[in-house]
Amino acid sequence: MKLIPVSEIKVIDIIKSLKHKNSSGYDGISNNILKRCVNEISKPITFIFSYSLMTAVFTDIFKFAIVLPIHKRGDKCIMSNYRPISLLLSCSKILETIMFNRLYQYVCANEILAPE
Repeated sequence: MKLIPVSEIKVIDIIKSLKHKNSSGYDGISNNILKRCVNEISKPITFIFSYSLMTAVFTDIFKFAIVLPIHKRGDKCIMSNYRPISLLLSCSKILETIMFNRLYQYVCANEILAPE
């Protein structure tokens, strides 16, 4: 795979395509906040993502999440009636999307198929 720098336009497109959510990770930055200040933060975030891909380092701060129990149904006193959700950092989601898109394009371009 070639190392192609992340384009600012691609980062902006990914930020704009994020779901409209007010929930946030431990940094307190929600998708809605990123969408509102996308033009101001696109250059520094693009630099950070390009550097991360260039050095092949997924920074440790992107690996942490807040795990919360969400009630499914039934008695709220029974723990098995809850399911965990993880609140990830929005920036982590953006970098994961960039990497997914690159891997997907590579697989399609090289006709790499899953074993049967």
